[in-house]
Amino acid sequence: MRRLALLLALGLGLGAPAFAQGPRVEPAPPPPAMPAPRLPDPGAPVTPPDLVMDLSAARVSITSAFQGEKLLLFGMFDPPGEVVVVVQGPPARETVMRKERFLGLWLNTGRQAFDDVPAYYYIAASQPLQRLLARGTGGEILSLADRLASVRSVGTREDSDLTRFRIGLTDVKRREGLYPADIGQVTIQANRLFRVDLPFPSRLPEGVYDVRAYLLRDGKIVAAISRPLPVAKVGFNAQLAGWANREGELYGLGAILMALLVGWIGGTVMRRL
Repeated sequence: MRRLALLLALGLGLGAPAFAQGPRVEPAPPPPAMPAPRLPDPGAPVTPPDLVMDLSAARVSITSAFQGEKLLLFGMFDPPGEVVVVVQGPPARETVMRKERFLGLWLNTGRQAFDDVPAYYYIAASQPLQRLLARGTGGEILSLADRLASVRSVGTREDSDLTRFRIGLTDVKRREGLYPADIGQVTIQANRLFRVDLPFPSRLPEGVYDVRAYLLRDGKIVAAISRPLPVAKVGFNAQLAGWANREGELYGLGAILMALLVGWIGGTVMRRL
């Protein structure tokens, strides 16, 4: 009987359902070994860059009271050498209008559009630019005349007439202070440090400007460095400009209503006086 009970117990244990057993957990494989980072050799020499520069401000903010601004560009270079700084505004399409006097009135008698026109162009150098360009610096450093020569005209026109429009484009930009006629002076101190004041006029267009510095030795460019300079409207002026761009109709209607309101208030005050 005791043997029979033992056999029955073993039979019941073997006949138990499979889901009564716990799941089998496989051990996770070990993660792959990561290579050890290679640390720089403390005894290896560190080569400093030939040219470094920075600006006194990271951006130019145009407010409602903006009257122009000057930024200080400063840096250091590995002597000997000369430093040239070029500031170029974002390129865009510009249209030049020609006006002529007719019966006592000034009328627009022609227009010419140009592509790839820099919004702003300024050059400063530690020596006269003509002397540096005469040494064969290549086409990377361009004078204002060379840069404008690469501007593309839209449409076809006689060469003599197109030349007059190009001169008119330069004159308009100069009157707005966007193409300074004078070459700025890069001041070198201790034969290693340099600095220059970058002028920005009150009619400065928005965009990302390119500020670039070159190091020249024996008439050749040996180092160059550049950095972007954002120019944007801020404050209420920026909000108003954004509203005018997004909601042109509402902005125009609001301007008309504001003009009518100001005129009515002015007329009421004058009648009471």
